[in-house]
Amino acid sequence: MPSGIPLRFLSSTNGLELSMKHFTKDSSGSVTIEFVLWVPMIFFFMLLATDASLAFMRQSQMWQVSRETARIVSRYGMDEAAAESFAASGAKFGSYTTSVDVSFVSGDVIVTMAVPSRALAPFGTLGFLMNEKISTQVTHAMEPL
Repeated sequence: MPSGIPLRFLSSTNGLELSMKHFTKDSSGSVTIEFVLWVPMIFFFMLLATDASLAFMRQSQMWQVSRETARIVSRYGMDEAAAESFAASGAKFGSYTTSVDVSFVSGDVIVTMAVPSRALAPFGTLGFLMNEKISTQVTHAMEPL
């Protein structure tokens, strides 16, 4: 007699019918099925939250570097080329390069930075933004001489 199979299922002439009734009433695997269905969704939402948090944090870093660069340039601490190099080194995200433009317009210094959104969200769950660029622009008045 095979072990693990109840005797009532083997001795019954309606063994298939009884085993189907037993199978439909048995709920021992239902938690496993729910777990297998929900874990990928929970994992995706965790990655989405991580990507969104990193994107906001890195955009905040871009704002900080832009403000600092504009402040230094407005006090005549750097020229345009040195300021662009300073800002690009301060807002480096992995292998992606941040495009930086420092310009002077009627007594103001304008620092513009842009980076592909995929540089800010490393897991790629923000796929709807992957072909976009995230940019910051800071305008600061030049200090009088």
